[in-house]
Amino acid sequence: MEPAYLDSLIEEYGSPLFLVSAEKIRENLKTFTETFREKYPKSEVAYAYKANYLPGVLRIIHSEGAWAEVSSGFEYDIAGKMGVPGESIVFNGPGKTKEQLKKALSEGALVNADNKEEIGLLSEIAREMGKPADVGIRISVDVGINQKADRFGFALESGEAAEIVELCAASGLLNVICLHVHLTSYIVEPDAGGQRIPARNVKLIWPKSADMYETAAGKISKFAREVEKKTGGAVKYLDMGGGFPSVDSLGPYVSAVTAPLLVEFGEKTPVLILEPGRAVVKDAVSLVATVLASRKLPDGQRAVTIDAGINVLPSSYWTSQEVTPLRHSGRKEENSIIYGPLCLQTDIVARTFISELEPGDRVVAKNVGAYNIPQSSSFIRPRPNVVMLEDGRTRIIAEAETADDVLKHGRRSP
Repeated sequence: MEPAYLDSLIEEYGSPLFLVSAEKIRENLKTFTETFREKYPKSEVAYAYKANYLPGVLRIIHSEGAWAEVSSGFEYDIAGKMGVPGESIVFNGPGKTKEQLKKALSEGALVNADNKEEIGLLSEIAREMGKPADVGIRISVDVGINQKADRFGFALESGEAAEIVELCAASGLLNVICLHVHLTSYIVEPDAGGQRIPARNVKLIWPKSADMYETAAGKISKFAREVEKKTGGAVKYLDMGGGFPSVDSLGPYVSAVTAPLLVEFGEKTPVLILEPGRAVVKDAVSLVATVLASRKLPDGQRAVTIDAGINVLPSSYWTSQEVTPLRHSGRKEENSIIYGPLCLQTDIVARTFISELEPGDRVVAKNVGAYNIPQSSSFIRPRPNVVMLEDGRTRIIAEAETADDVLKHGRRSP
């Protein structure tokens, strides 16, 4: 995108500014879907809402035929308001209420139970409805990551998952028709040095190795066969979750996921559900920001302050953003810390080697479409405009916040 054009957008919509490419979202989703279906025709893509659930983004994704993967009743309601039918919604997450579960089941959604409490609630609902309910269960598998015990789902290796399946079958109330696995991209590593800060040792492992998916797919396929033998029913869906890399790197992951299923099931394969989020939207969004201040630090590094901080780019807590100058100035490159404008010592967006920046210069933070917008906040400074670029036109799909918005949200009287 030409610098002059981006300058004109800043003039029109303000700085900082999120820019969303409708074309890139469509391209990513189409490539992801087709790449998996070439190897495994019975594949369904359920876009992970938590990555970015702006209505303008969802409109494009669902117009391309993707299902919705939601992790809360809140996200379930968003999907419903976007016109997604229940049978095209996968309902995950550890905090579902009875009311939410009942609504999802009545609308035909695929509910993946995360814990024993949800199994109990689903059993109650089935009893009240007077018929067995078709459900899925989340399975945690050991794929060789050194981390704290997985808080999600039922452990396969310990036998907990098998016990839950037997419990469902014995009750006569729940038919297990889906097994769900999700390999996290953020792990909490084992405590070191007696640290008591809950999430101090957080590590981003994205992209993960394809071997991890192959291990998980192999284990879950074999377990699905065991479930069918024990219950006499069919496992209709295997849900391999998300966490996939960018679509141009999918090849090894497609083989890793599908090969174990094809070996185990032959021609009678279950439907494979995939839950990409980051792979669909990460590189479809950039943020343009303006340099406010620039100075040398005593250690020789340059400190650059831009008008976008960790309140709008919260993924900066886990990874350094890819920040580039909008224009090549010809100035020398140097080690720089890119700070946001917040009155907060930890407001660091990136540590990078970049050409010397001066006030008024503009920079672009690339590949920020996943998790930043839904996790953003109005901490100290407001969220900026989000603008969609589609068919050569621009439109605001999320308006910049104002003080009035904050006061209205807080229901404060004058």
